[in-house]
Amino acid sequence: MKPDKLTVHDLFQRERRYVVPLYQRSYVWILEEQWEPLWEDIERHAEECLVADNNVARHSHFLGAIVLNVAKIVGSAVARSEIIDGQQRLTTLQLFLAALRDYAIELGSKHASKLARLTANDDEKPGSEASFKVWPTNSDRLLFRTIMTAKSPQALLKALKRESEADAPRLAAAYLYFARVIREFVNKADGTSQPETRDQRVFGLFQAQRTALQFIIIELEETDDPQVIFETLNARGQPLLPSDLIRNFVFLQASNDPSINADELYDEYWRPFDDRRQAEAVNGEDRFWHIEERQGRLTRPRIDLFIFHYLVMKTERDLNIGQLFREFRTWRDDNPQAVETFLADLKARSETFANLISPSGQDRLSVIATRLKALDNSTVYPLLLLILSLPRDRLPLSGRDQILSDLESWLVRRLMCQLTNKNYNRFFVSLLSKVKNAPPDASLPEVVRAELTRSAEVTLNWPDDQEFDAGWLSKPIYVKSRADRSAMILRAIEDRMHTSRNEGVALTRPLSVEHLLPQNGTLADYPFAATMPLETGETPDRCRVRLINTIGNLTLLTQELNSSISNGPFIDKSKAIAADSDLRLNAWLRPGPKSAWSEESILSRGKELFQTAIQVWGHP
Repeated sequence: MKPDKLTVHDLFQRERRYVVPLYQRSYVWILEEQWEPLWEDIERHAEECLVADNNVARHSHFLGAIVLNVAKIVGSAVARSEIIDGQQRLTTLQLFLAALRDYAIELGSKHASKLARLTANDDEKPGSEASFKVWPTNSDRLLFRTIMTAKSPQALLKALKRESEADAPRLAAAYLYFARVIREFVNKADGTSQPETRDQRVFGLFQAQRTALQFIIIELEETDDPQVIFETLNARGQPLLPSDLIRNFVFLQASNDPSINADELYDEYWRPFDDRRQAEAVNGEDRFWHIEERQGRLTRPRIDLFIFHYLVMKTERDLNIGQLFREFRTWRDDNPQAVETFLADLKARSETFANLISPSGQDRLSVIATRLKALDNSTVYPLLLLILSLPRDRLPLSGRDQILSDLESWLVRRLMCQLTNKNYNRFFVSLLSKVKNAPPDASLPEVVRAELTRSAEVTLNWPDDQEFDAGWLSKPIYVKSRADRSAMILRAIEDRMHTSRNEGVALTRPLSVEHLLPQNGTLADYPFAATMPLETGETPDRCRVRLINTIGNLTLLTQELNSSISNGPFIDKSKAIAADSDLRLNAWLRPGPKSAWSEESILSRGKELFQTAIQVWGHP
């Protein structure tokens, strides 16, 4: 390796392309963690340059190390270096320089031409791939080109059909942020807006790049391994996701094989992981596969979860998601199939996982996927990835639906009986293995059912109707932190109550769980039952606490209706529900208002709902 110290200006003054390899991730830097701190550094050193007699900042500022793999020059092409580490910094600095260049041109600054030379290779055709100093990874290229050639924030927003910085994709938002703070910096000096003063402040920003902001540039030699160095340096900056490392590993393998066109492989098989968007962003993220999902106590991006479950399916082992990249490399070393074969399979299974993690529609798969999300039980996903990809001659649709129904019943009955889920990961890996290795003539629905009914131990049994009934009536299903679970149970009951005589109105609005006997109700409005269903040694107060969160006391309402009646007397509550609710769950209130509601009422309604529950979640 050959190290050197260069300023930002020196690095970009060269006629050279800095290319992000295909196997690296897309742009991930964000406002609070990277853009703002970088701007604060630039602004501070620009002010130092402006007040210094020689226009040189008193202190230099180290921006980190950039690792480059220098490629051989071919013909008359501009020199090219691959960015092994530091692509986020170099890309961000180009966005900053483009914003400064565009504002300098707008002002008619004498420094505009010097700034333009830091963002484009003069000897190349303007707008061509080779003209850009930095050329990002595949998924960012079209947007990057649009930003770098837009010429102004207004033109960029118009090209992207966006209203503001807040609506813009991340790369564009970075450019727009820098354009805004540059304008504020240039126009704030001494309360004046004289052209010569503004031009001097543009010079301060330019001079900070020229004299203060520095990199250590490390250029690799032929004997250096880029991937090993890349992984070693991964501890700095924005941490890479395991899926980033996996993509890097796979596409570096592809790039090193002269018989493979890595760009074509990327476009065909990996681009959807980078480009797929959803209409509504979640915590500022609209890339479908990078939205975080909670599974258990942790949240992780969907793509990491998918690859983890895919790997469990492939290995038939209970893996550690915290060691996902290591587990992947071990599996690939043991199963060296062609890169395209692996990527094609990964892409095919990803559609199945997308339907599980973000279900829509009312088909059997969408229904169980929605309920699984409420159960917050993802240990069954590897099994579902296998089952849902089997050809119809191996698993007919009717057999698939039986398996889905059995799995749902097993999980819901155990939930309602509050049985432990601590062994689910190992259990479902074992079930996966049995399905995967079943004889060709075996009935897979029967293989699954036999395993679900095999154990009588409390850790794995499938509760029968008697045990299900006891849990249904006495176990609290409502927990404030996981209200979605009780809402899922109630929605399933609501769906089952619909018959051919009903209009079949779809539940499109969000619904909230309402306690018929309020959690904060008074004894004056809700006196104890005349005959309390007390357990041994139980007081009436404890009995109420035990039953108030059971299914017999719960229903679904709109949030508006829920808020308006929550703690009022039951006669008023029952009138309001009968008048405003269209749910079958609440149809029993329509013949006439009910004047009282007690512990006996809760048990009676629970028993009625149970008759529907055993139809939804049957037992063989």
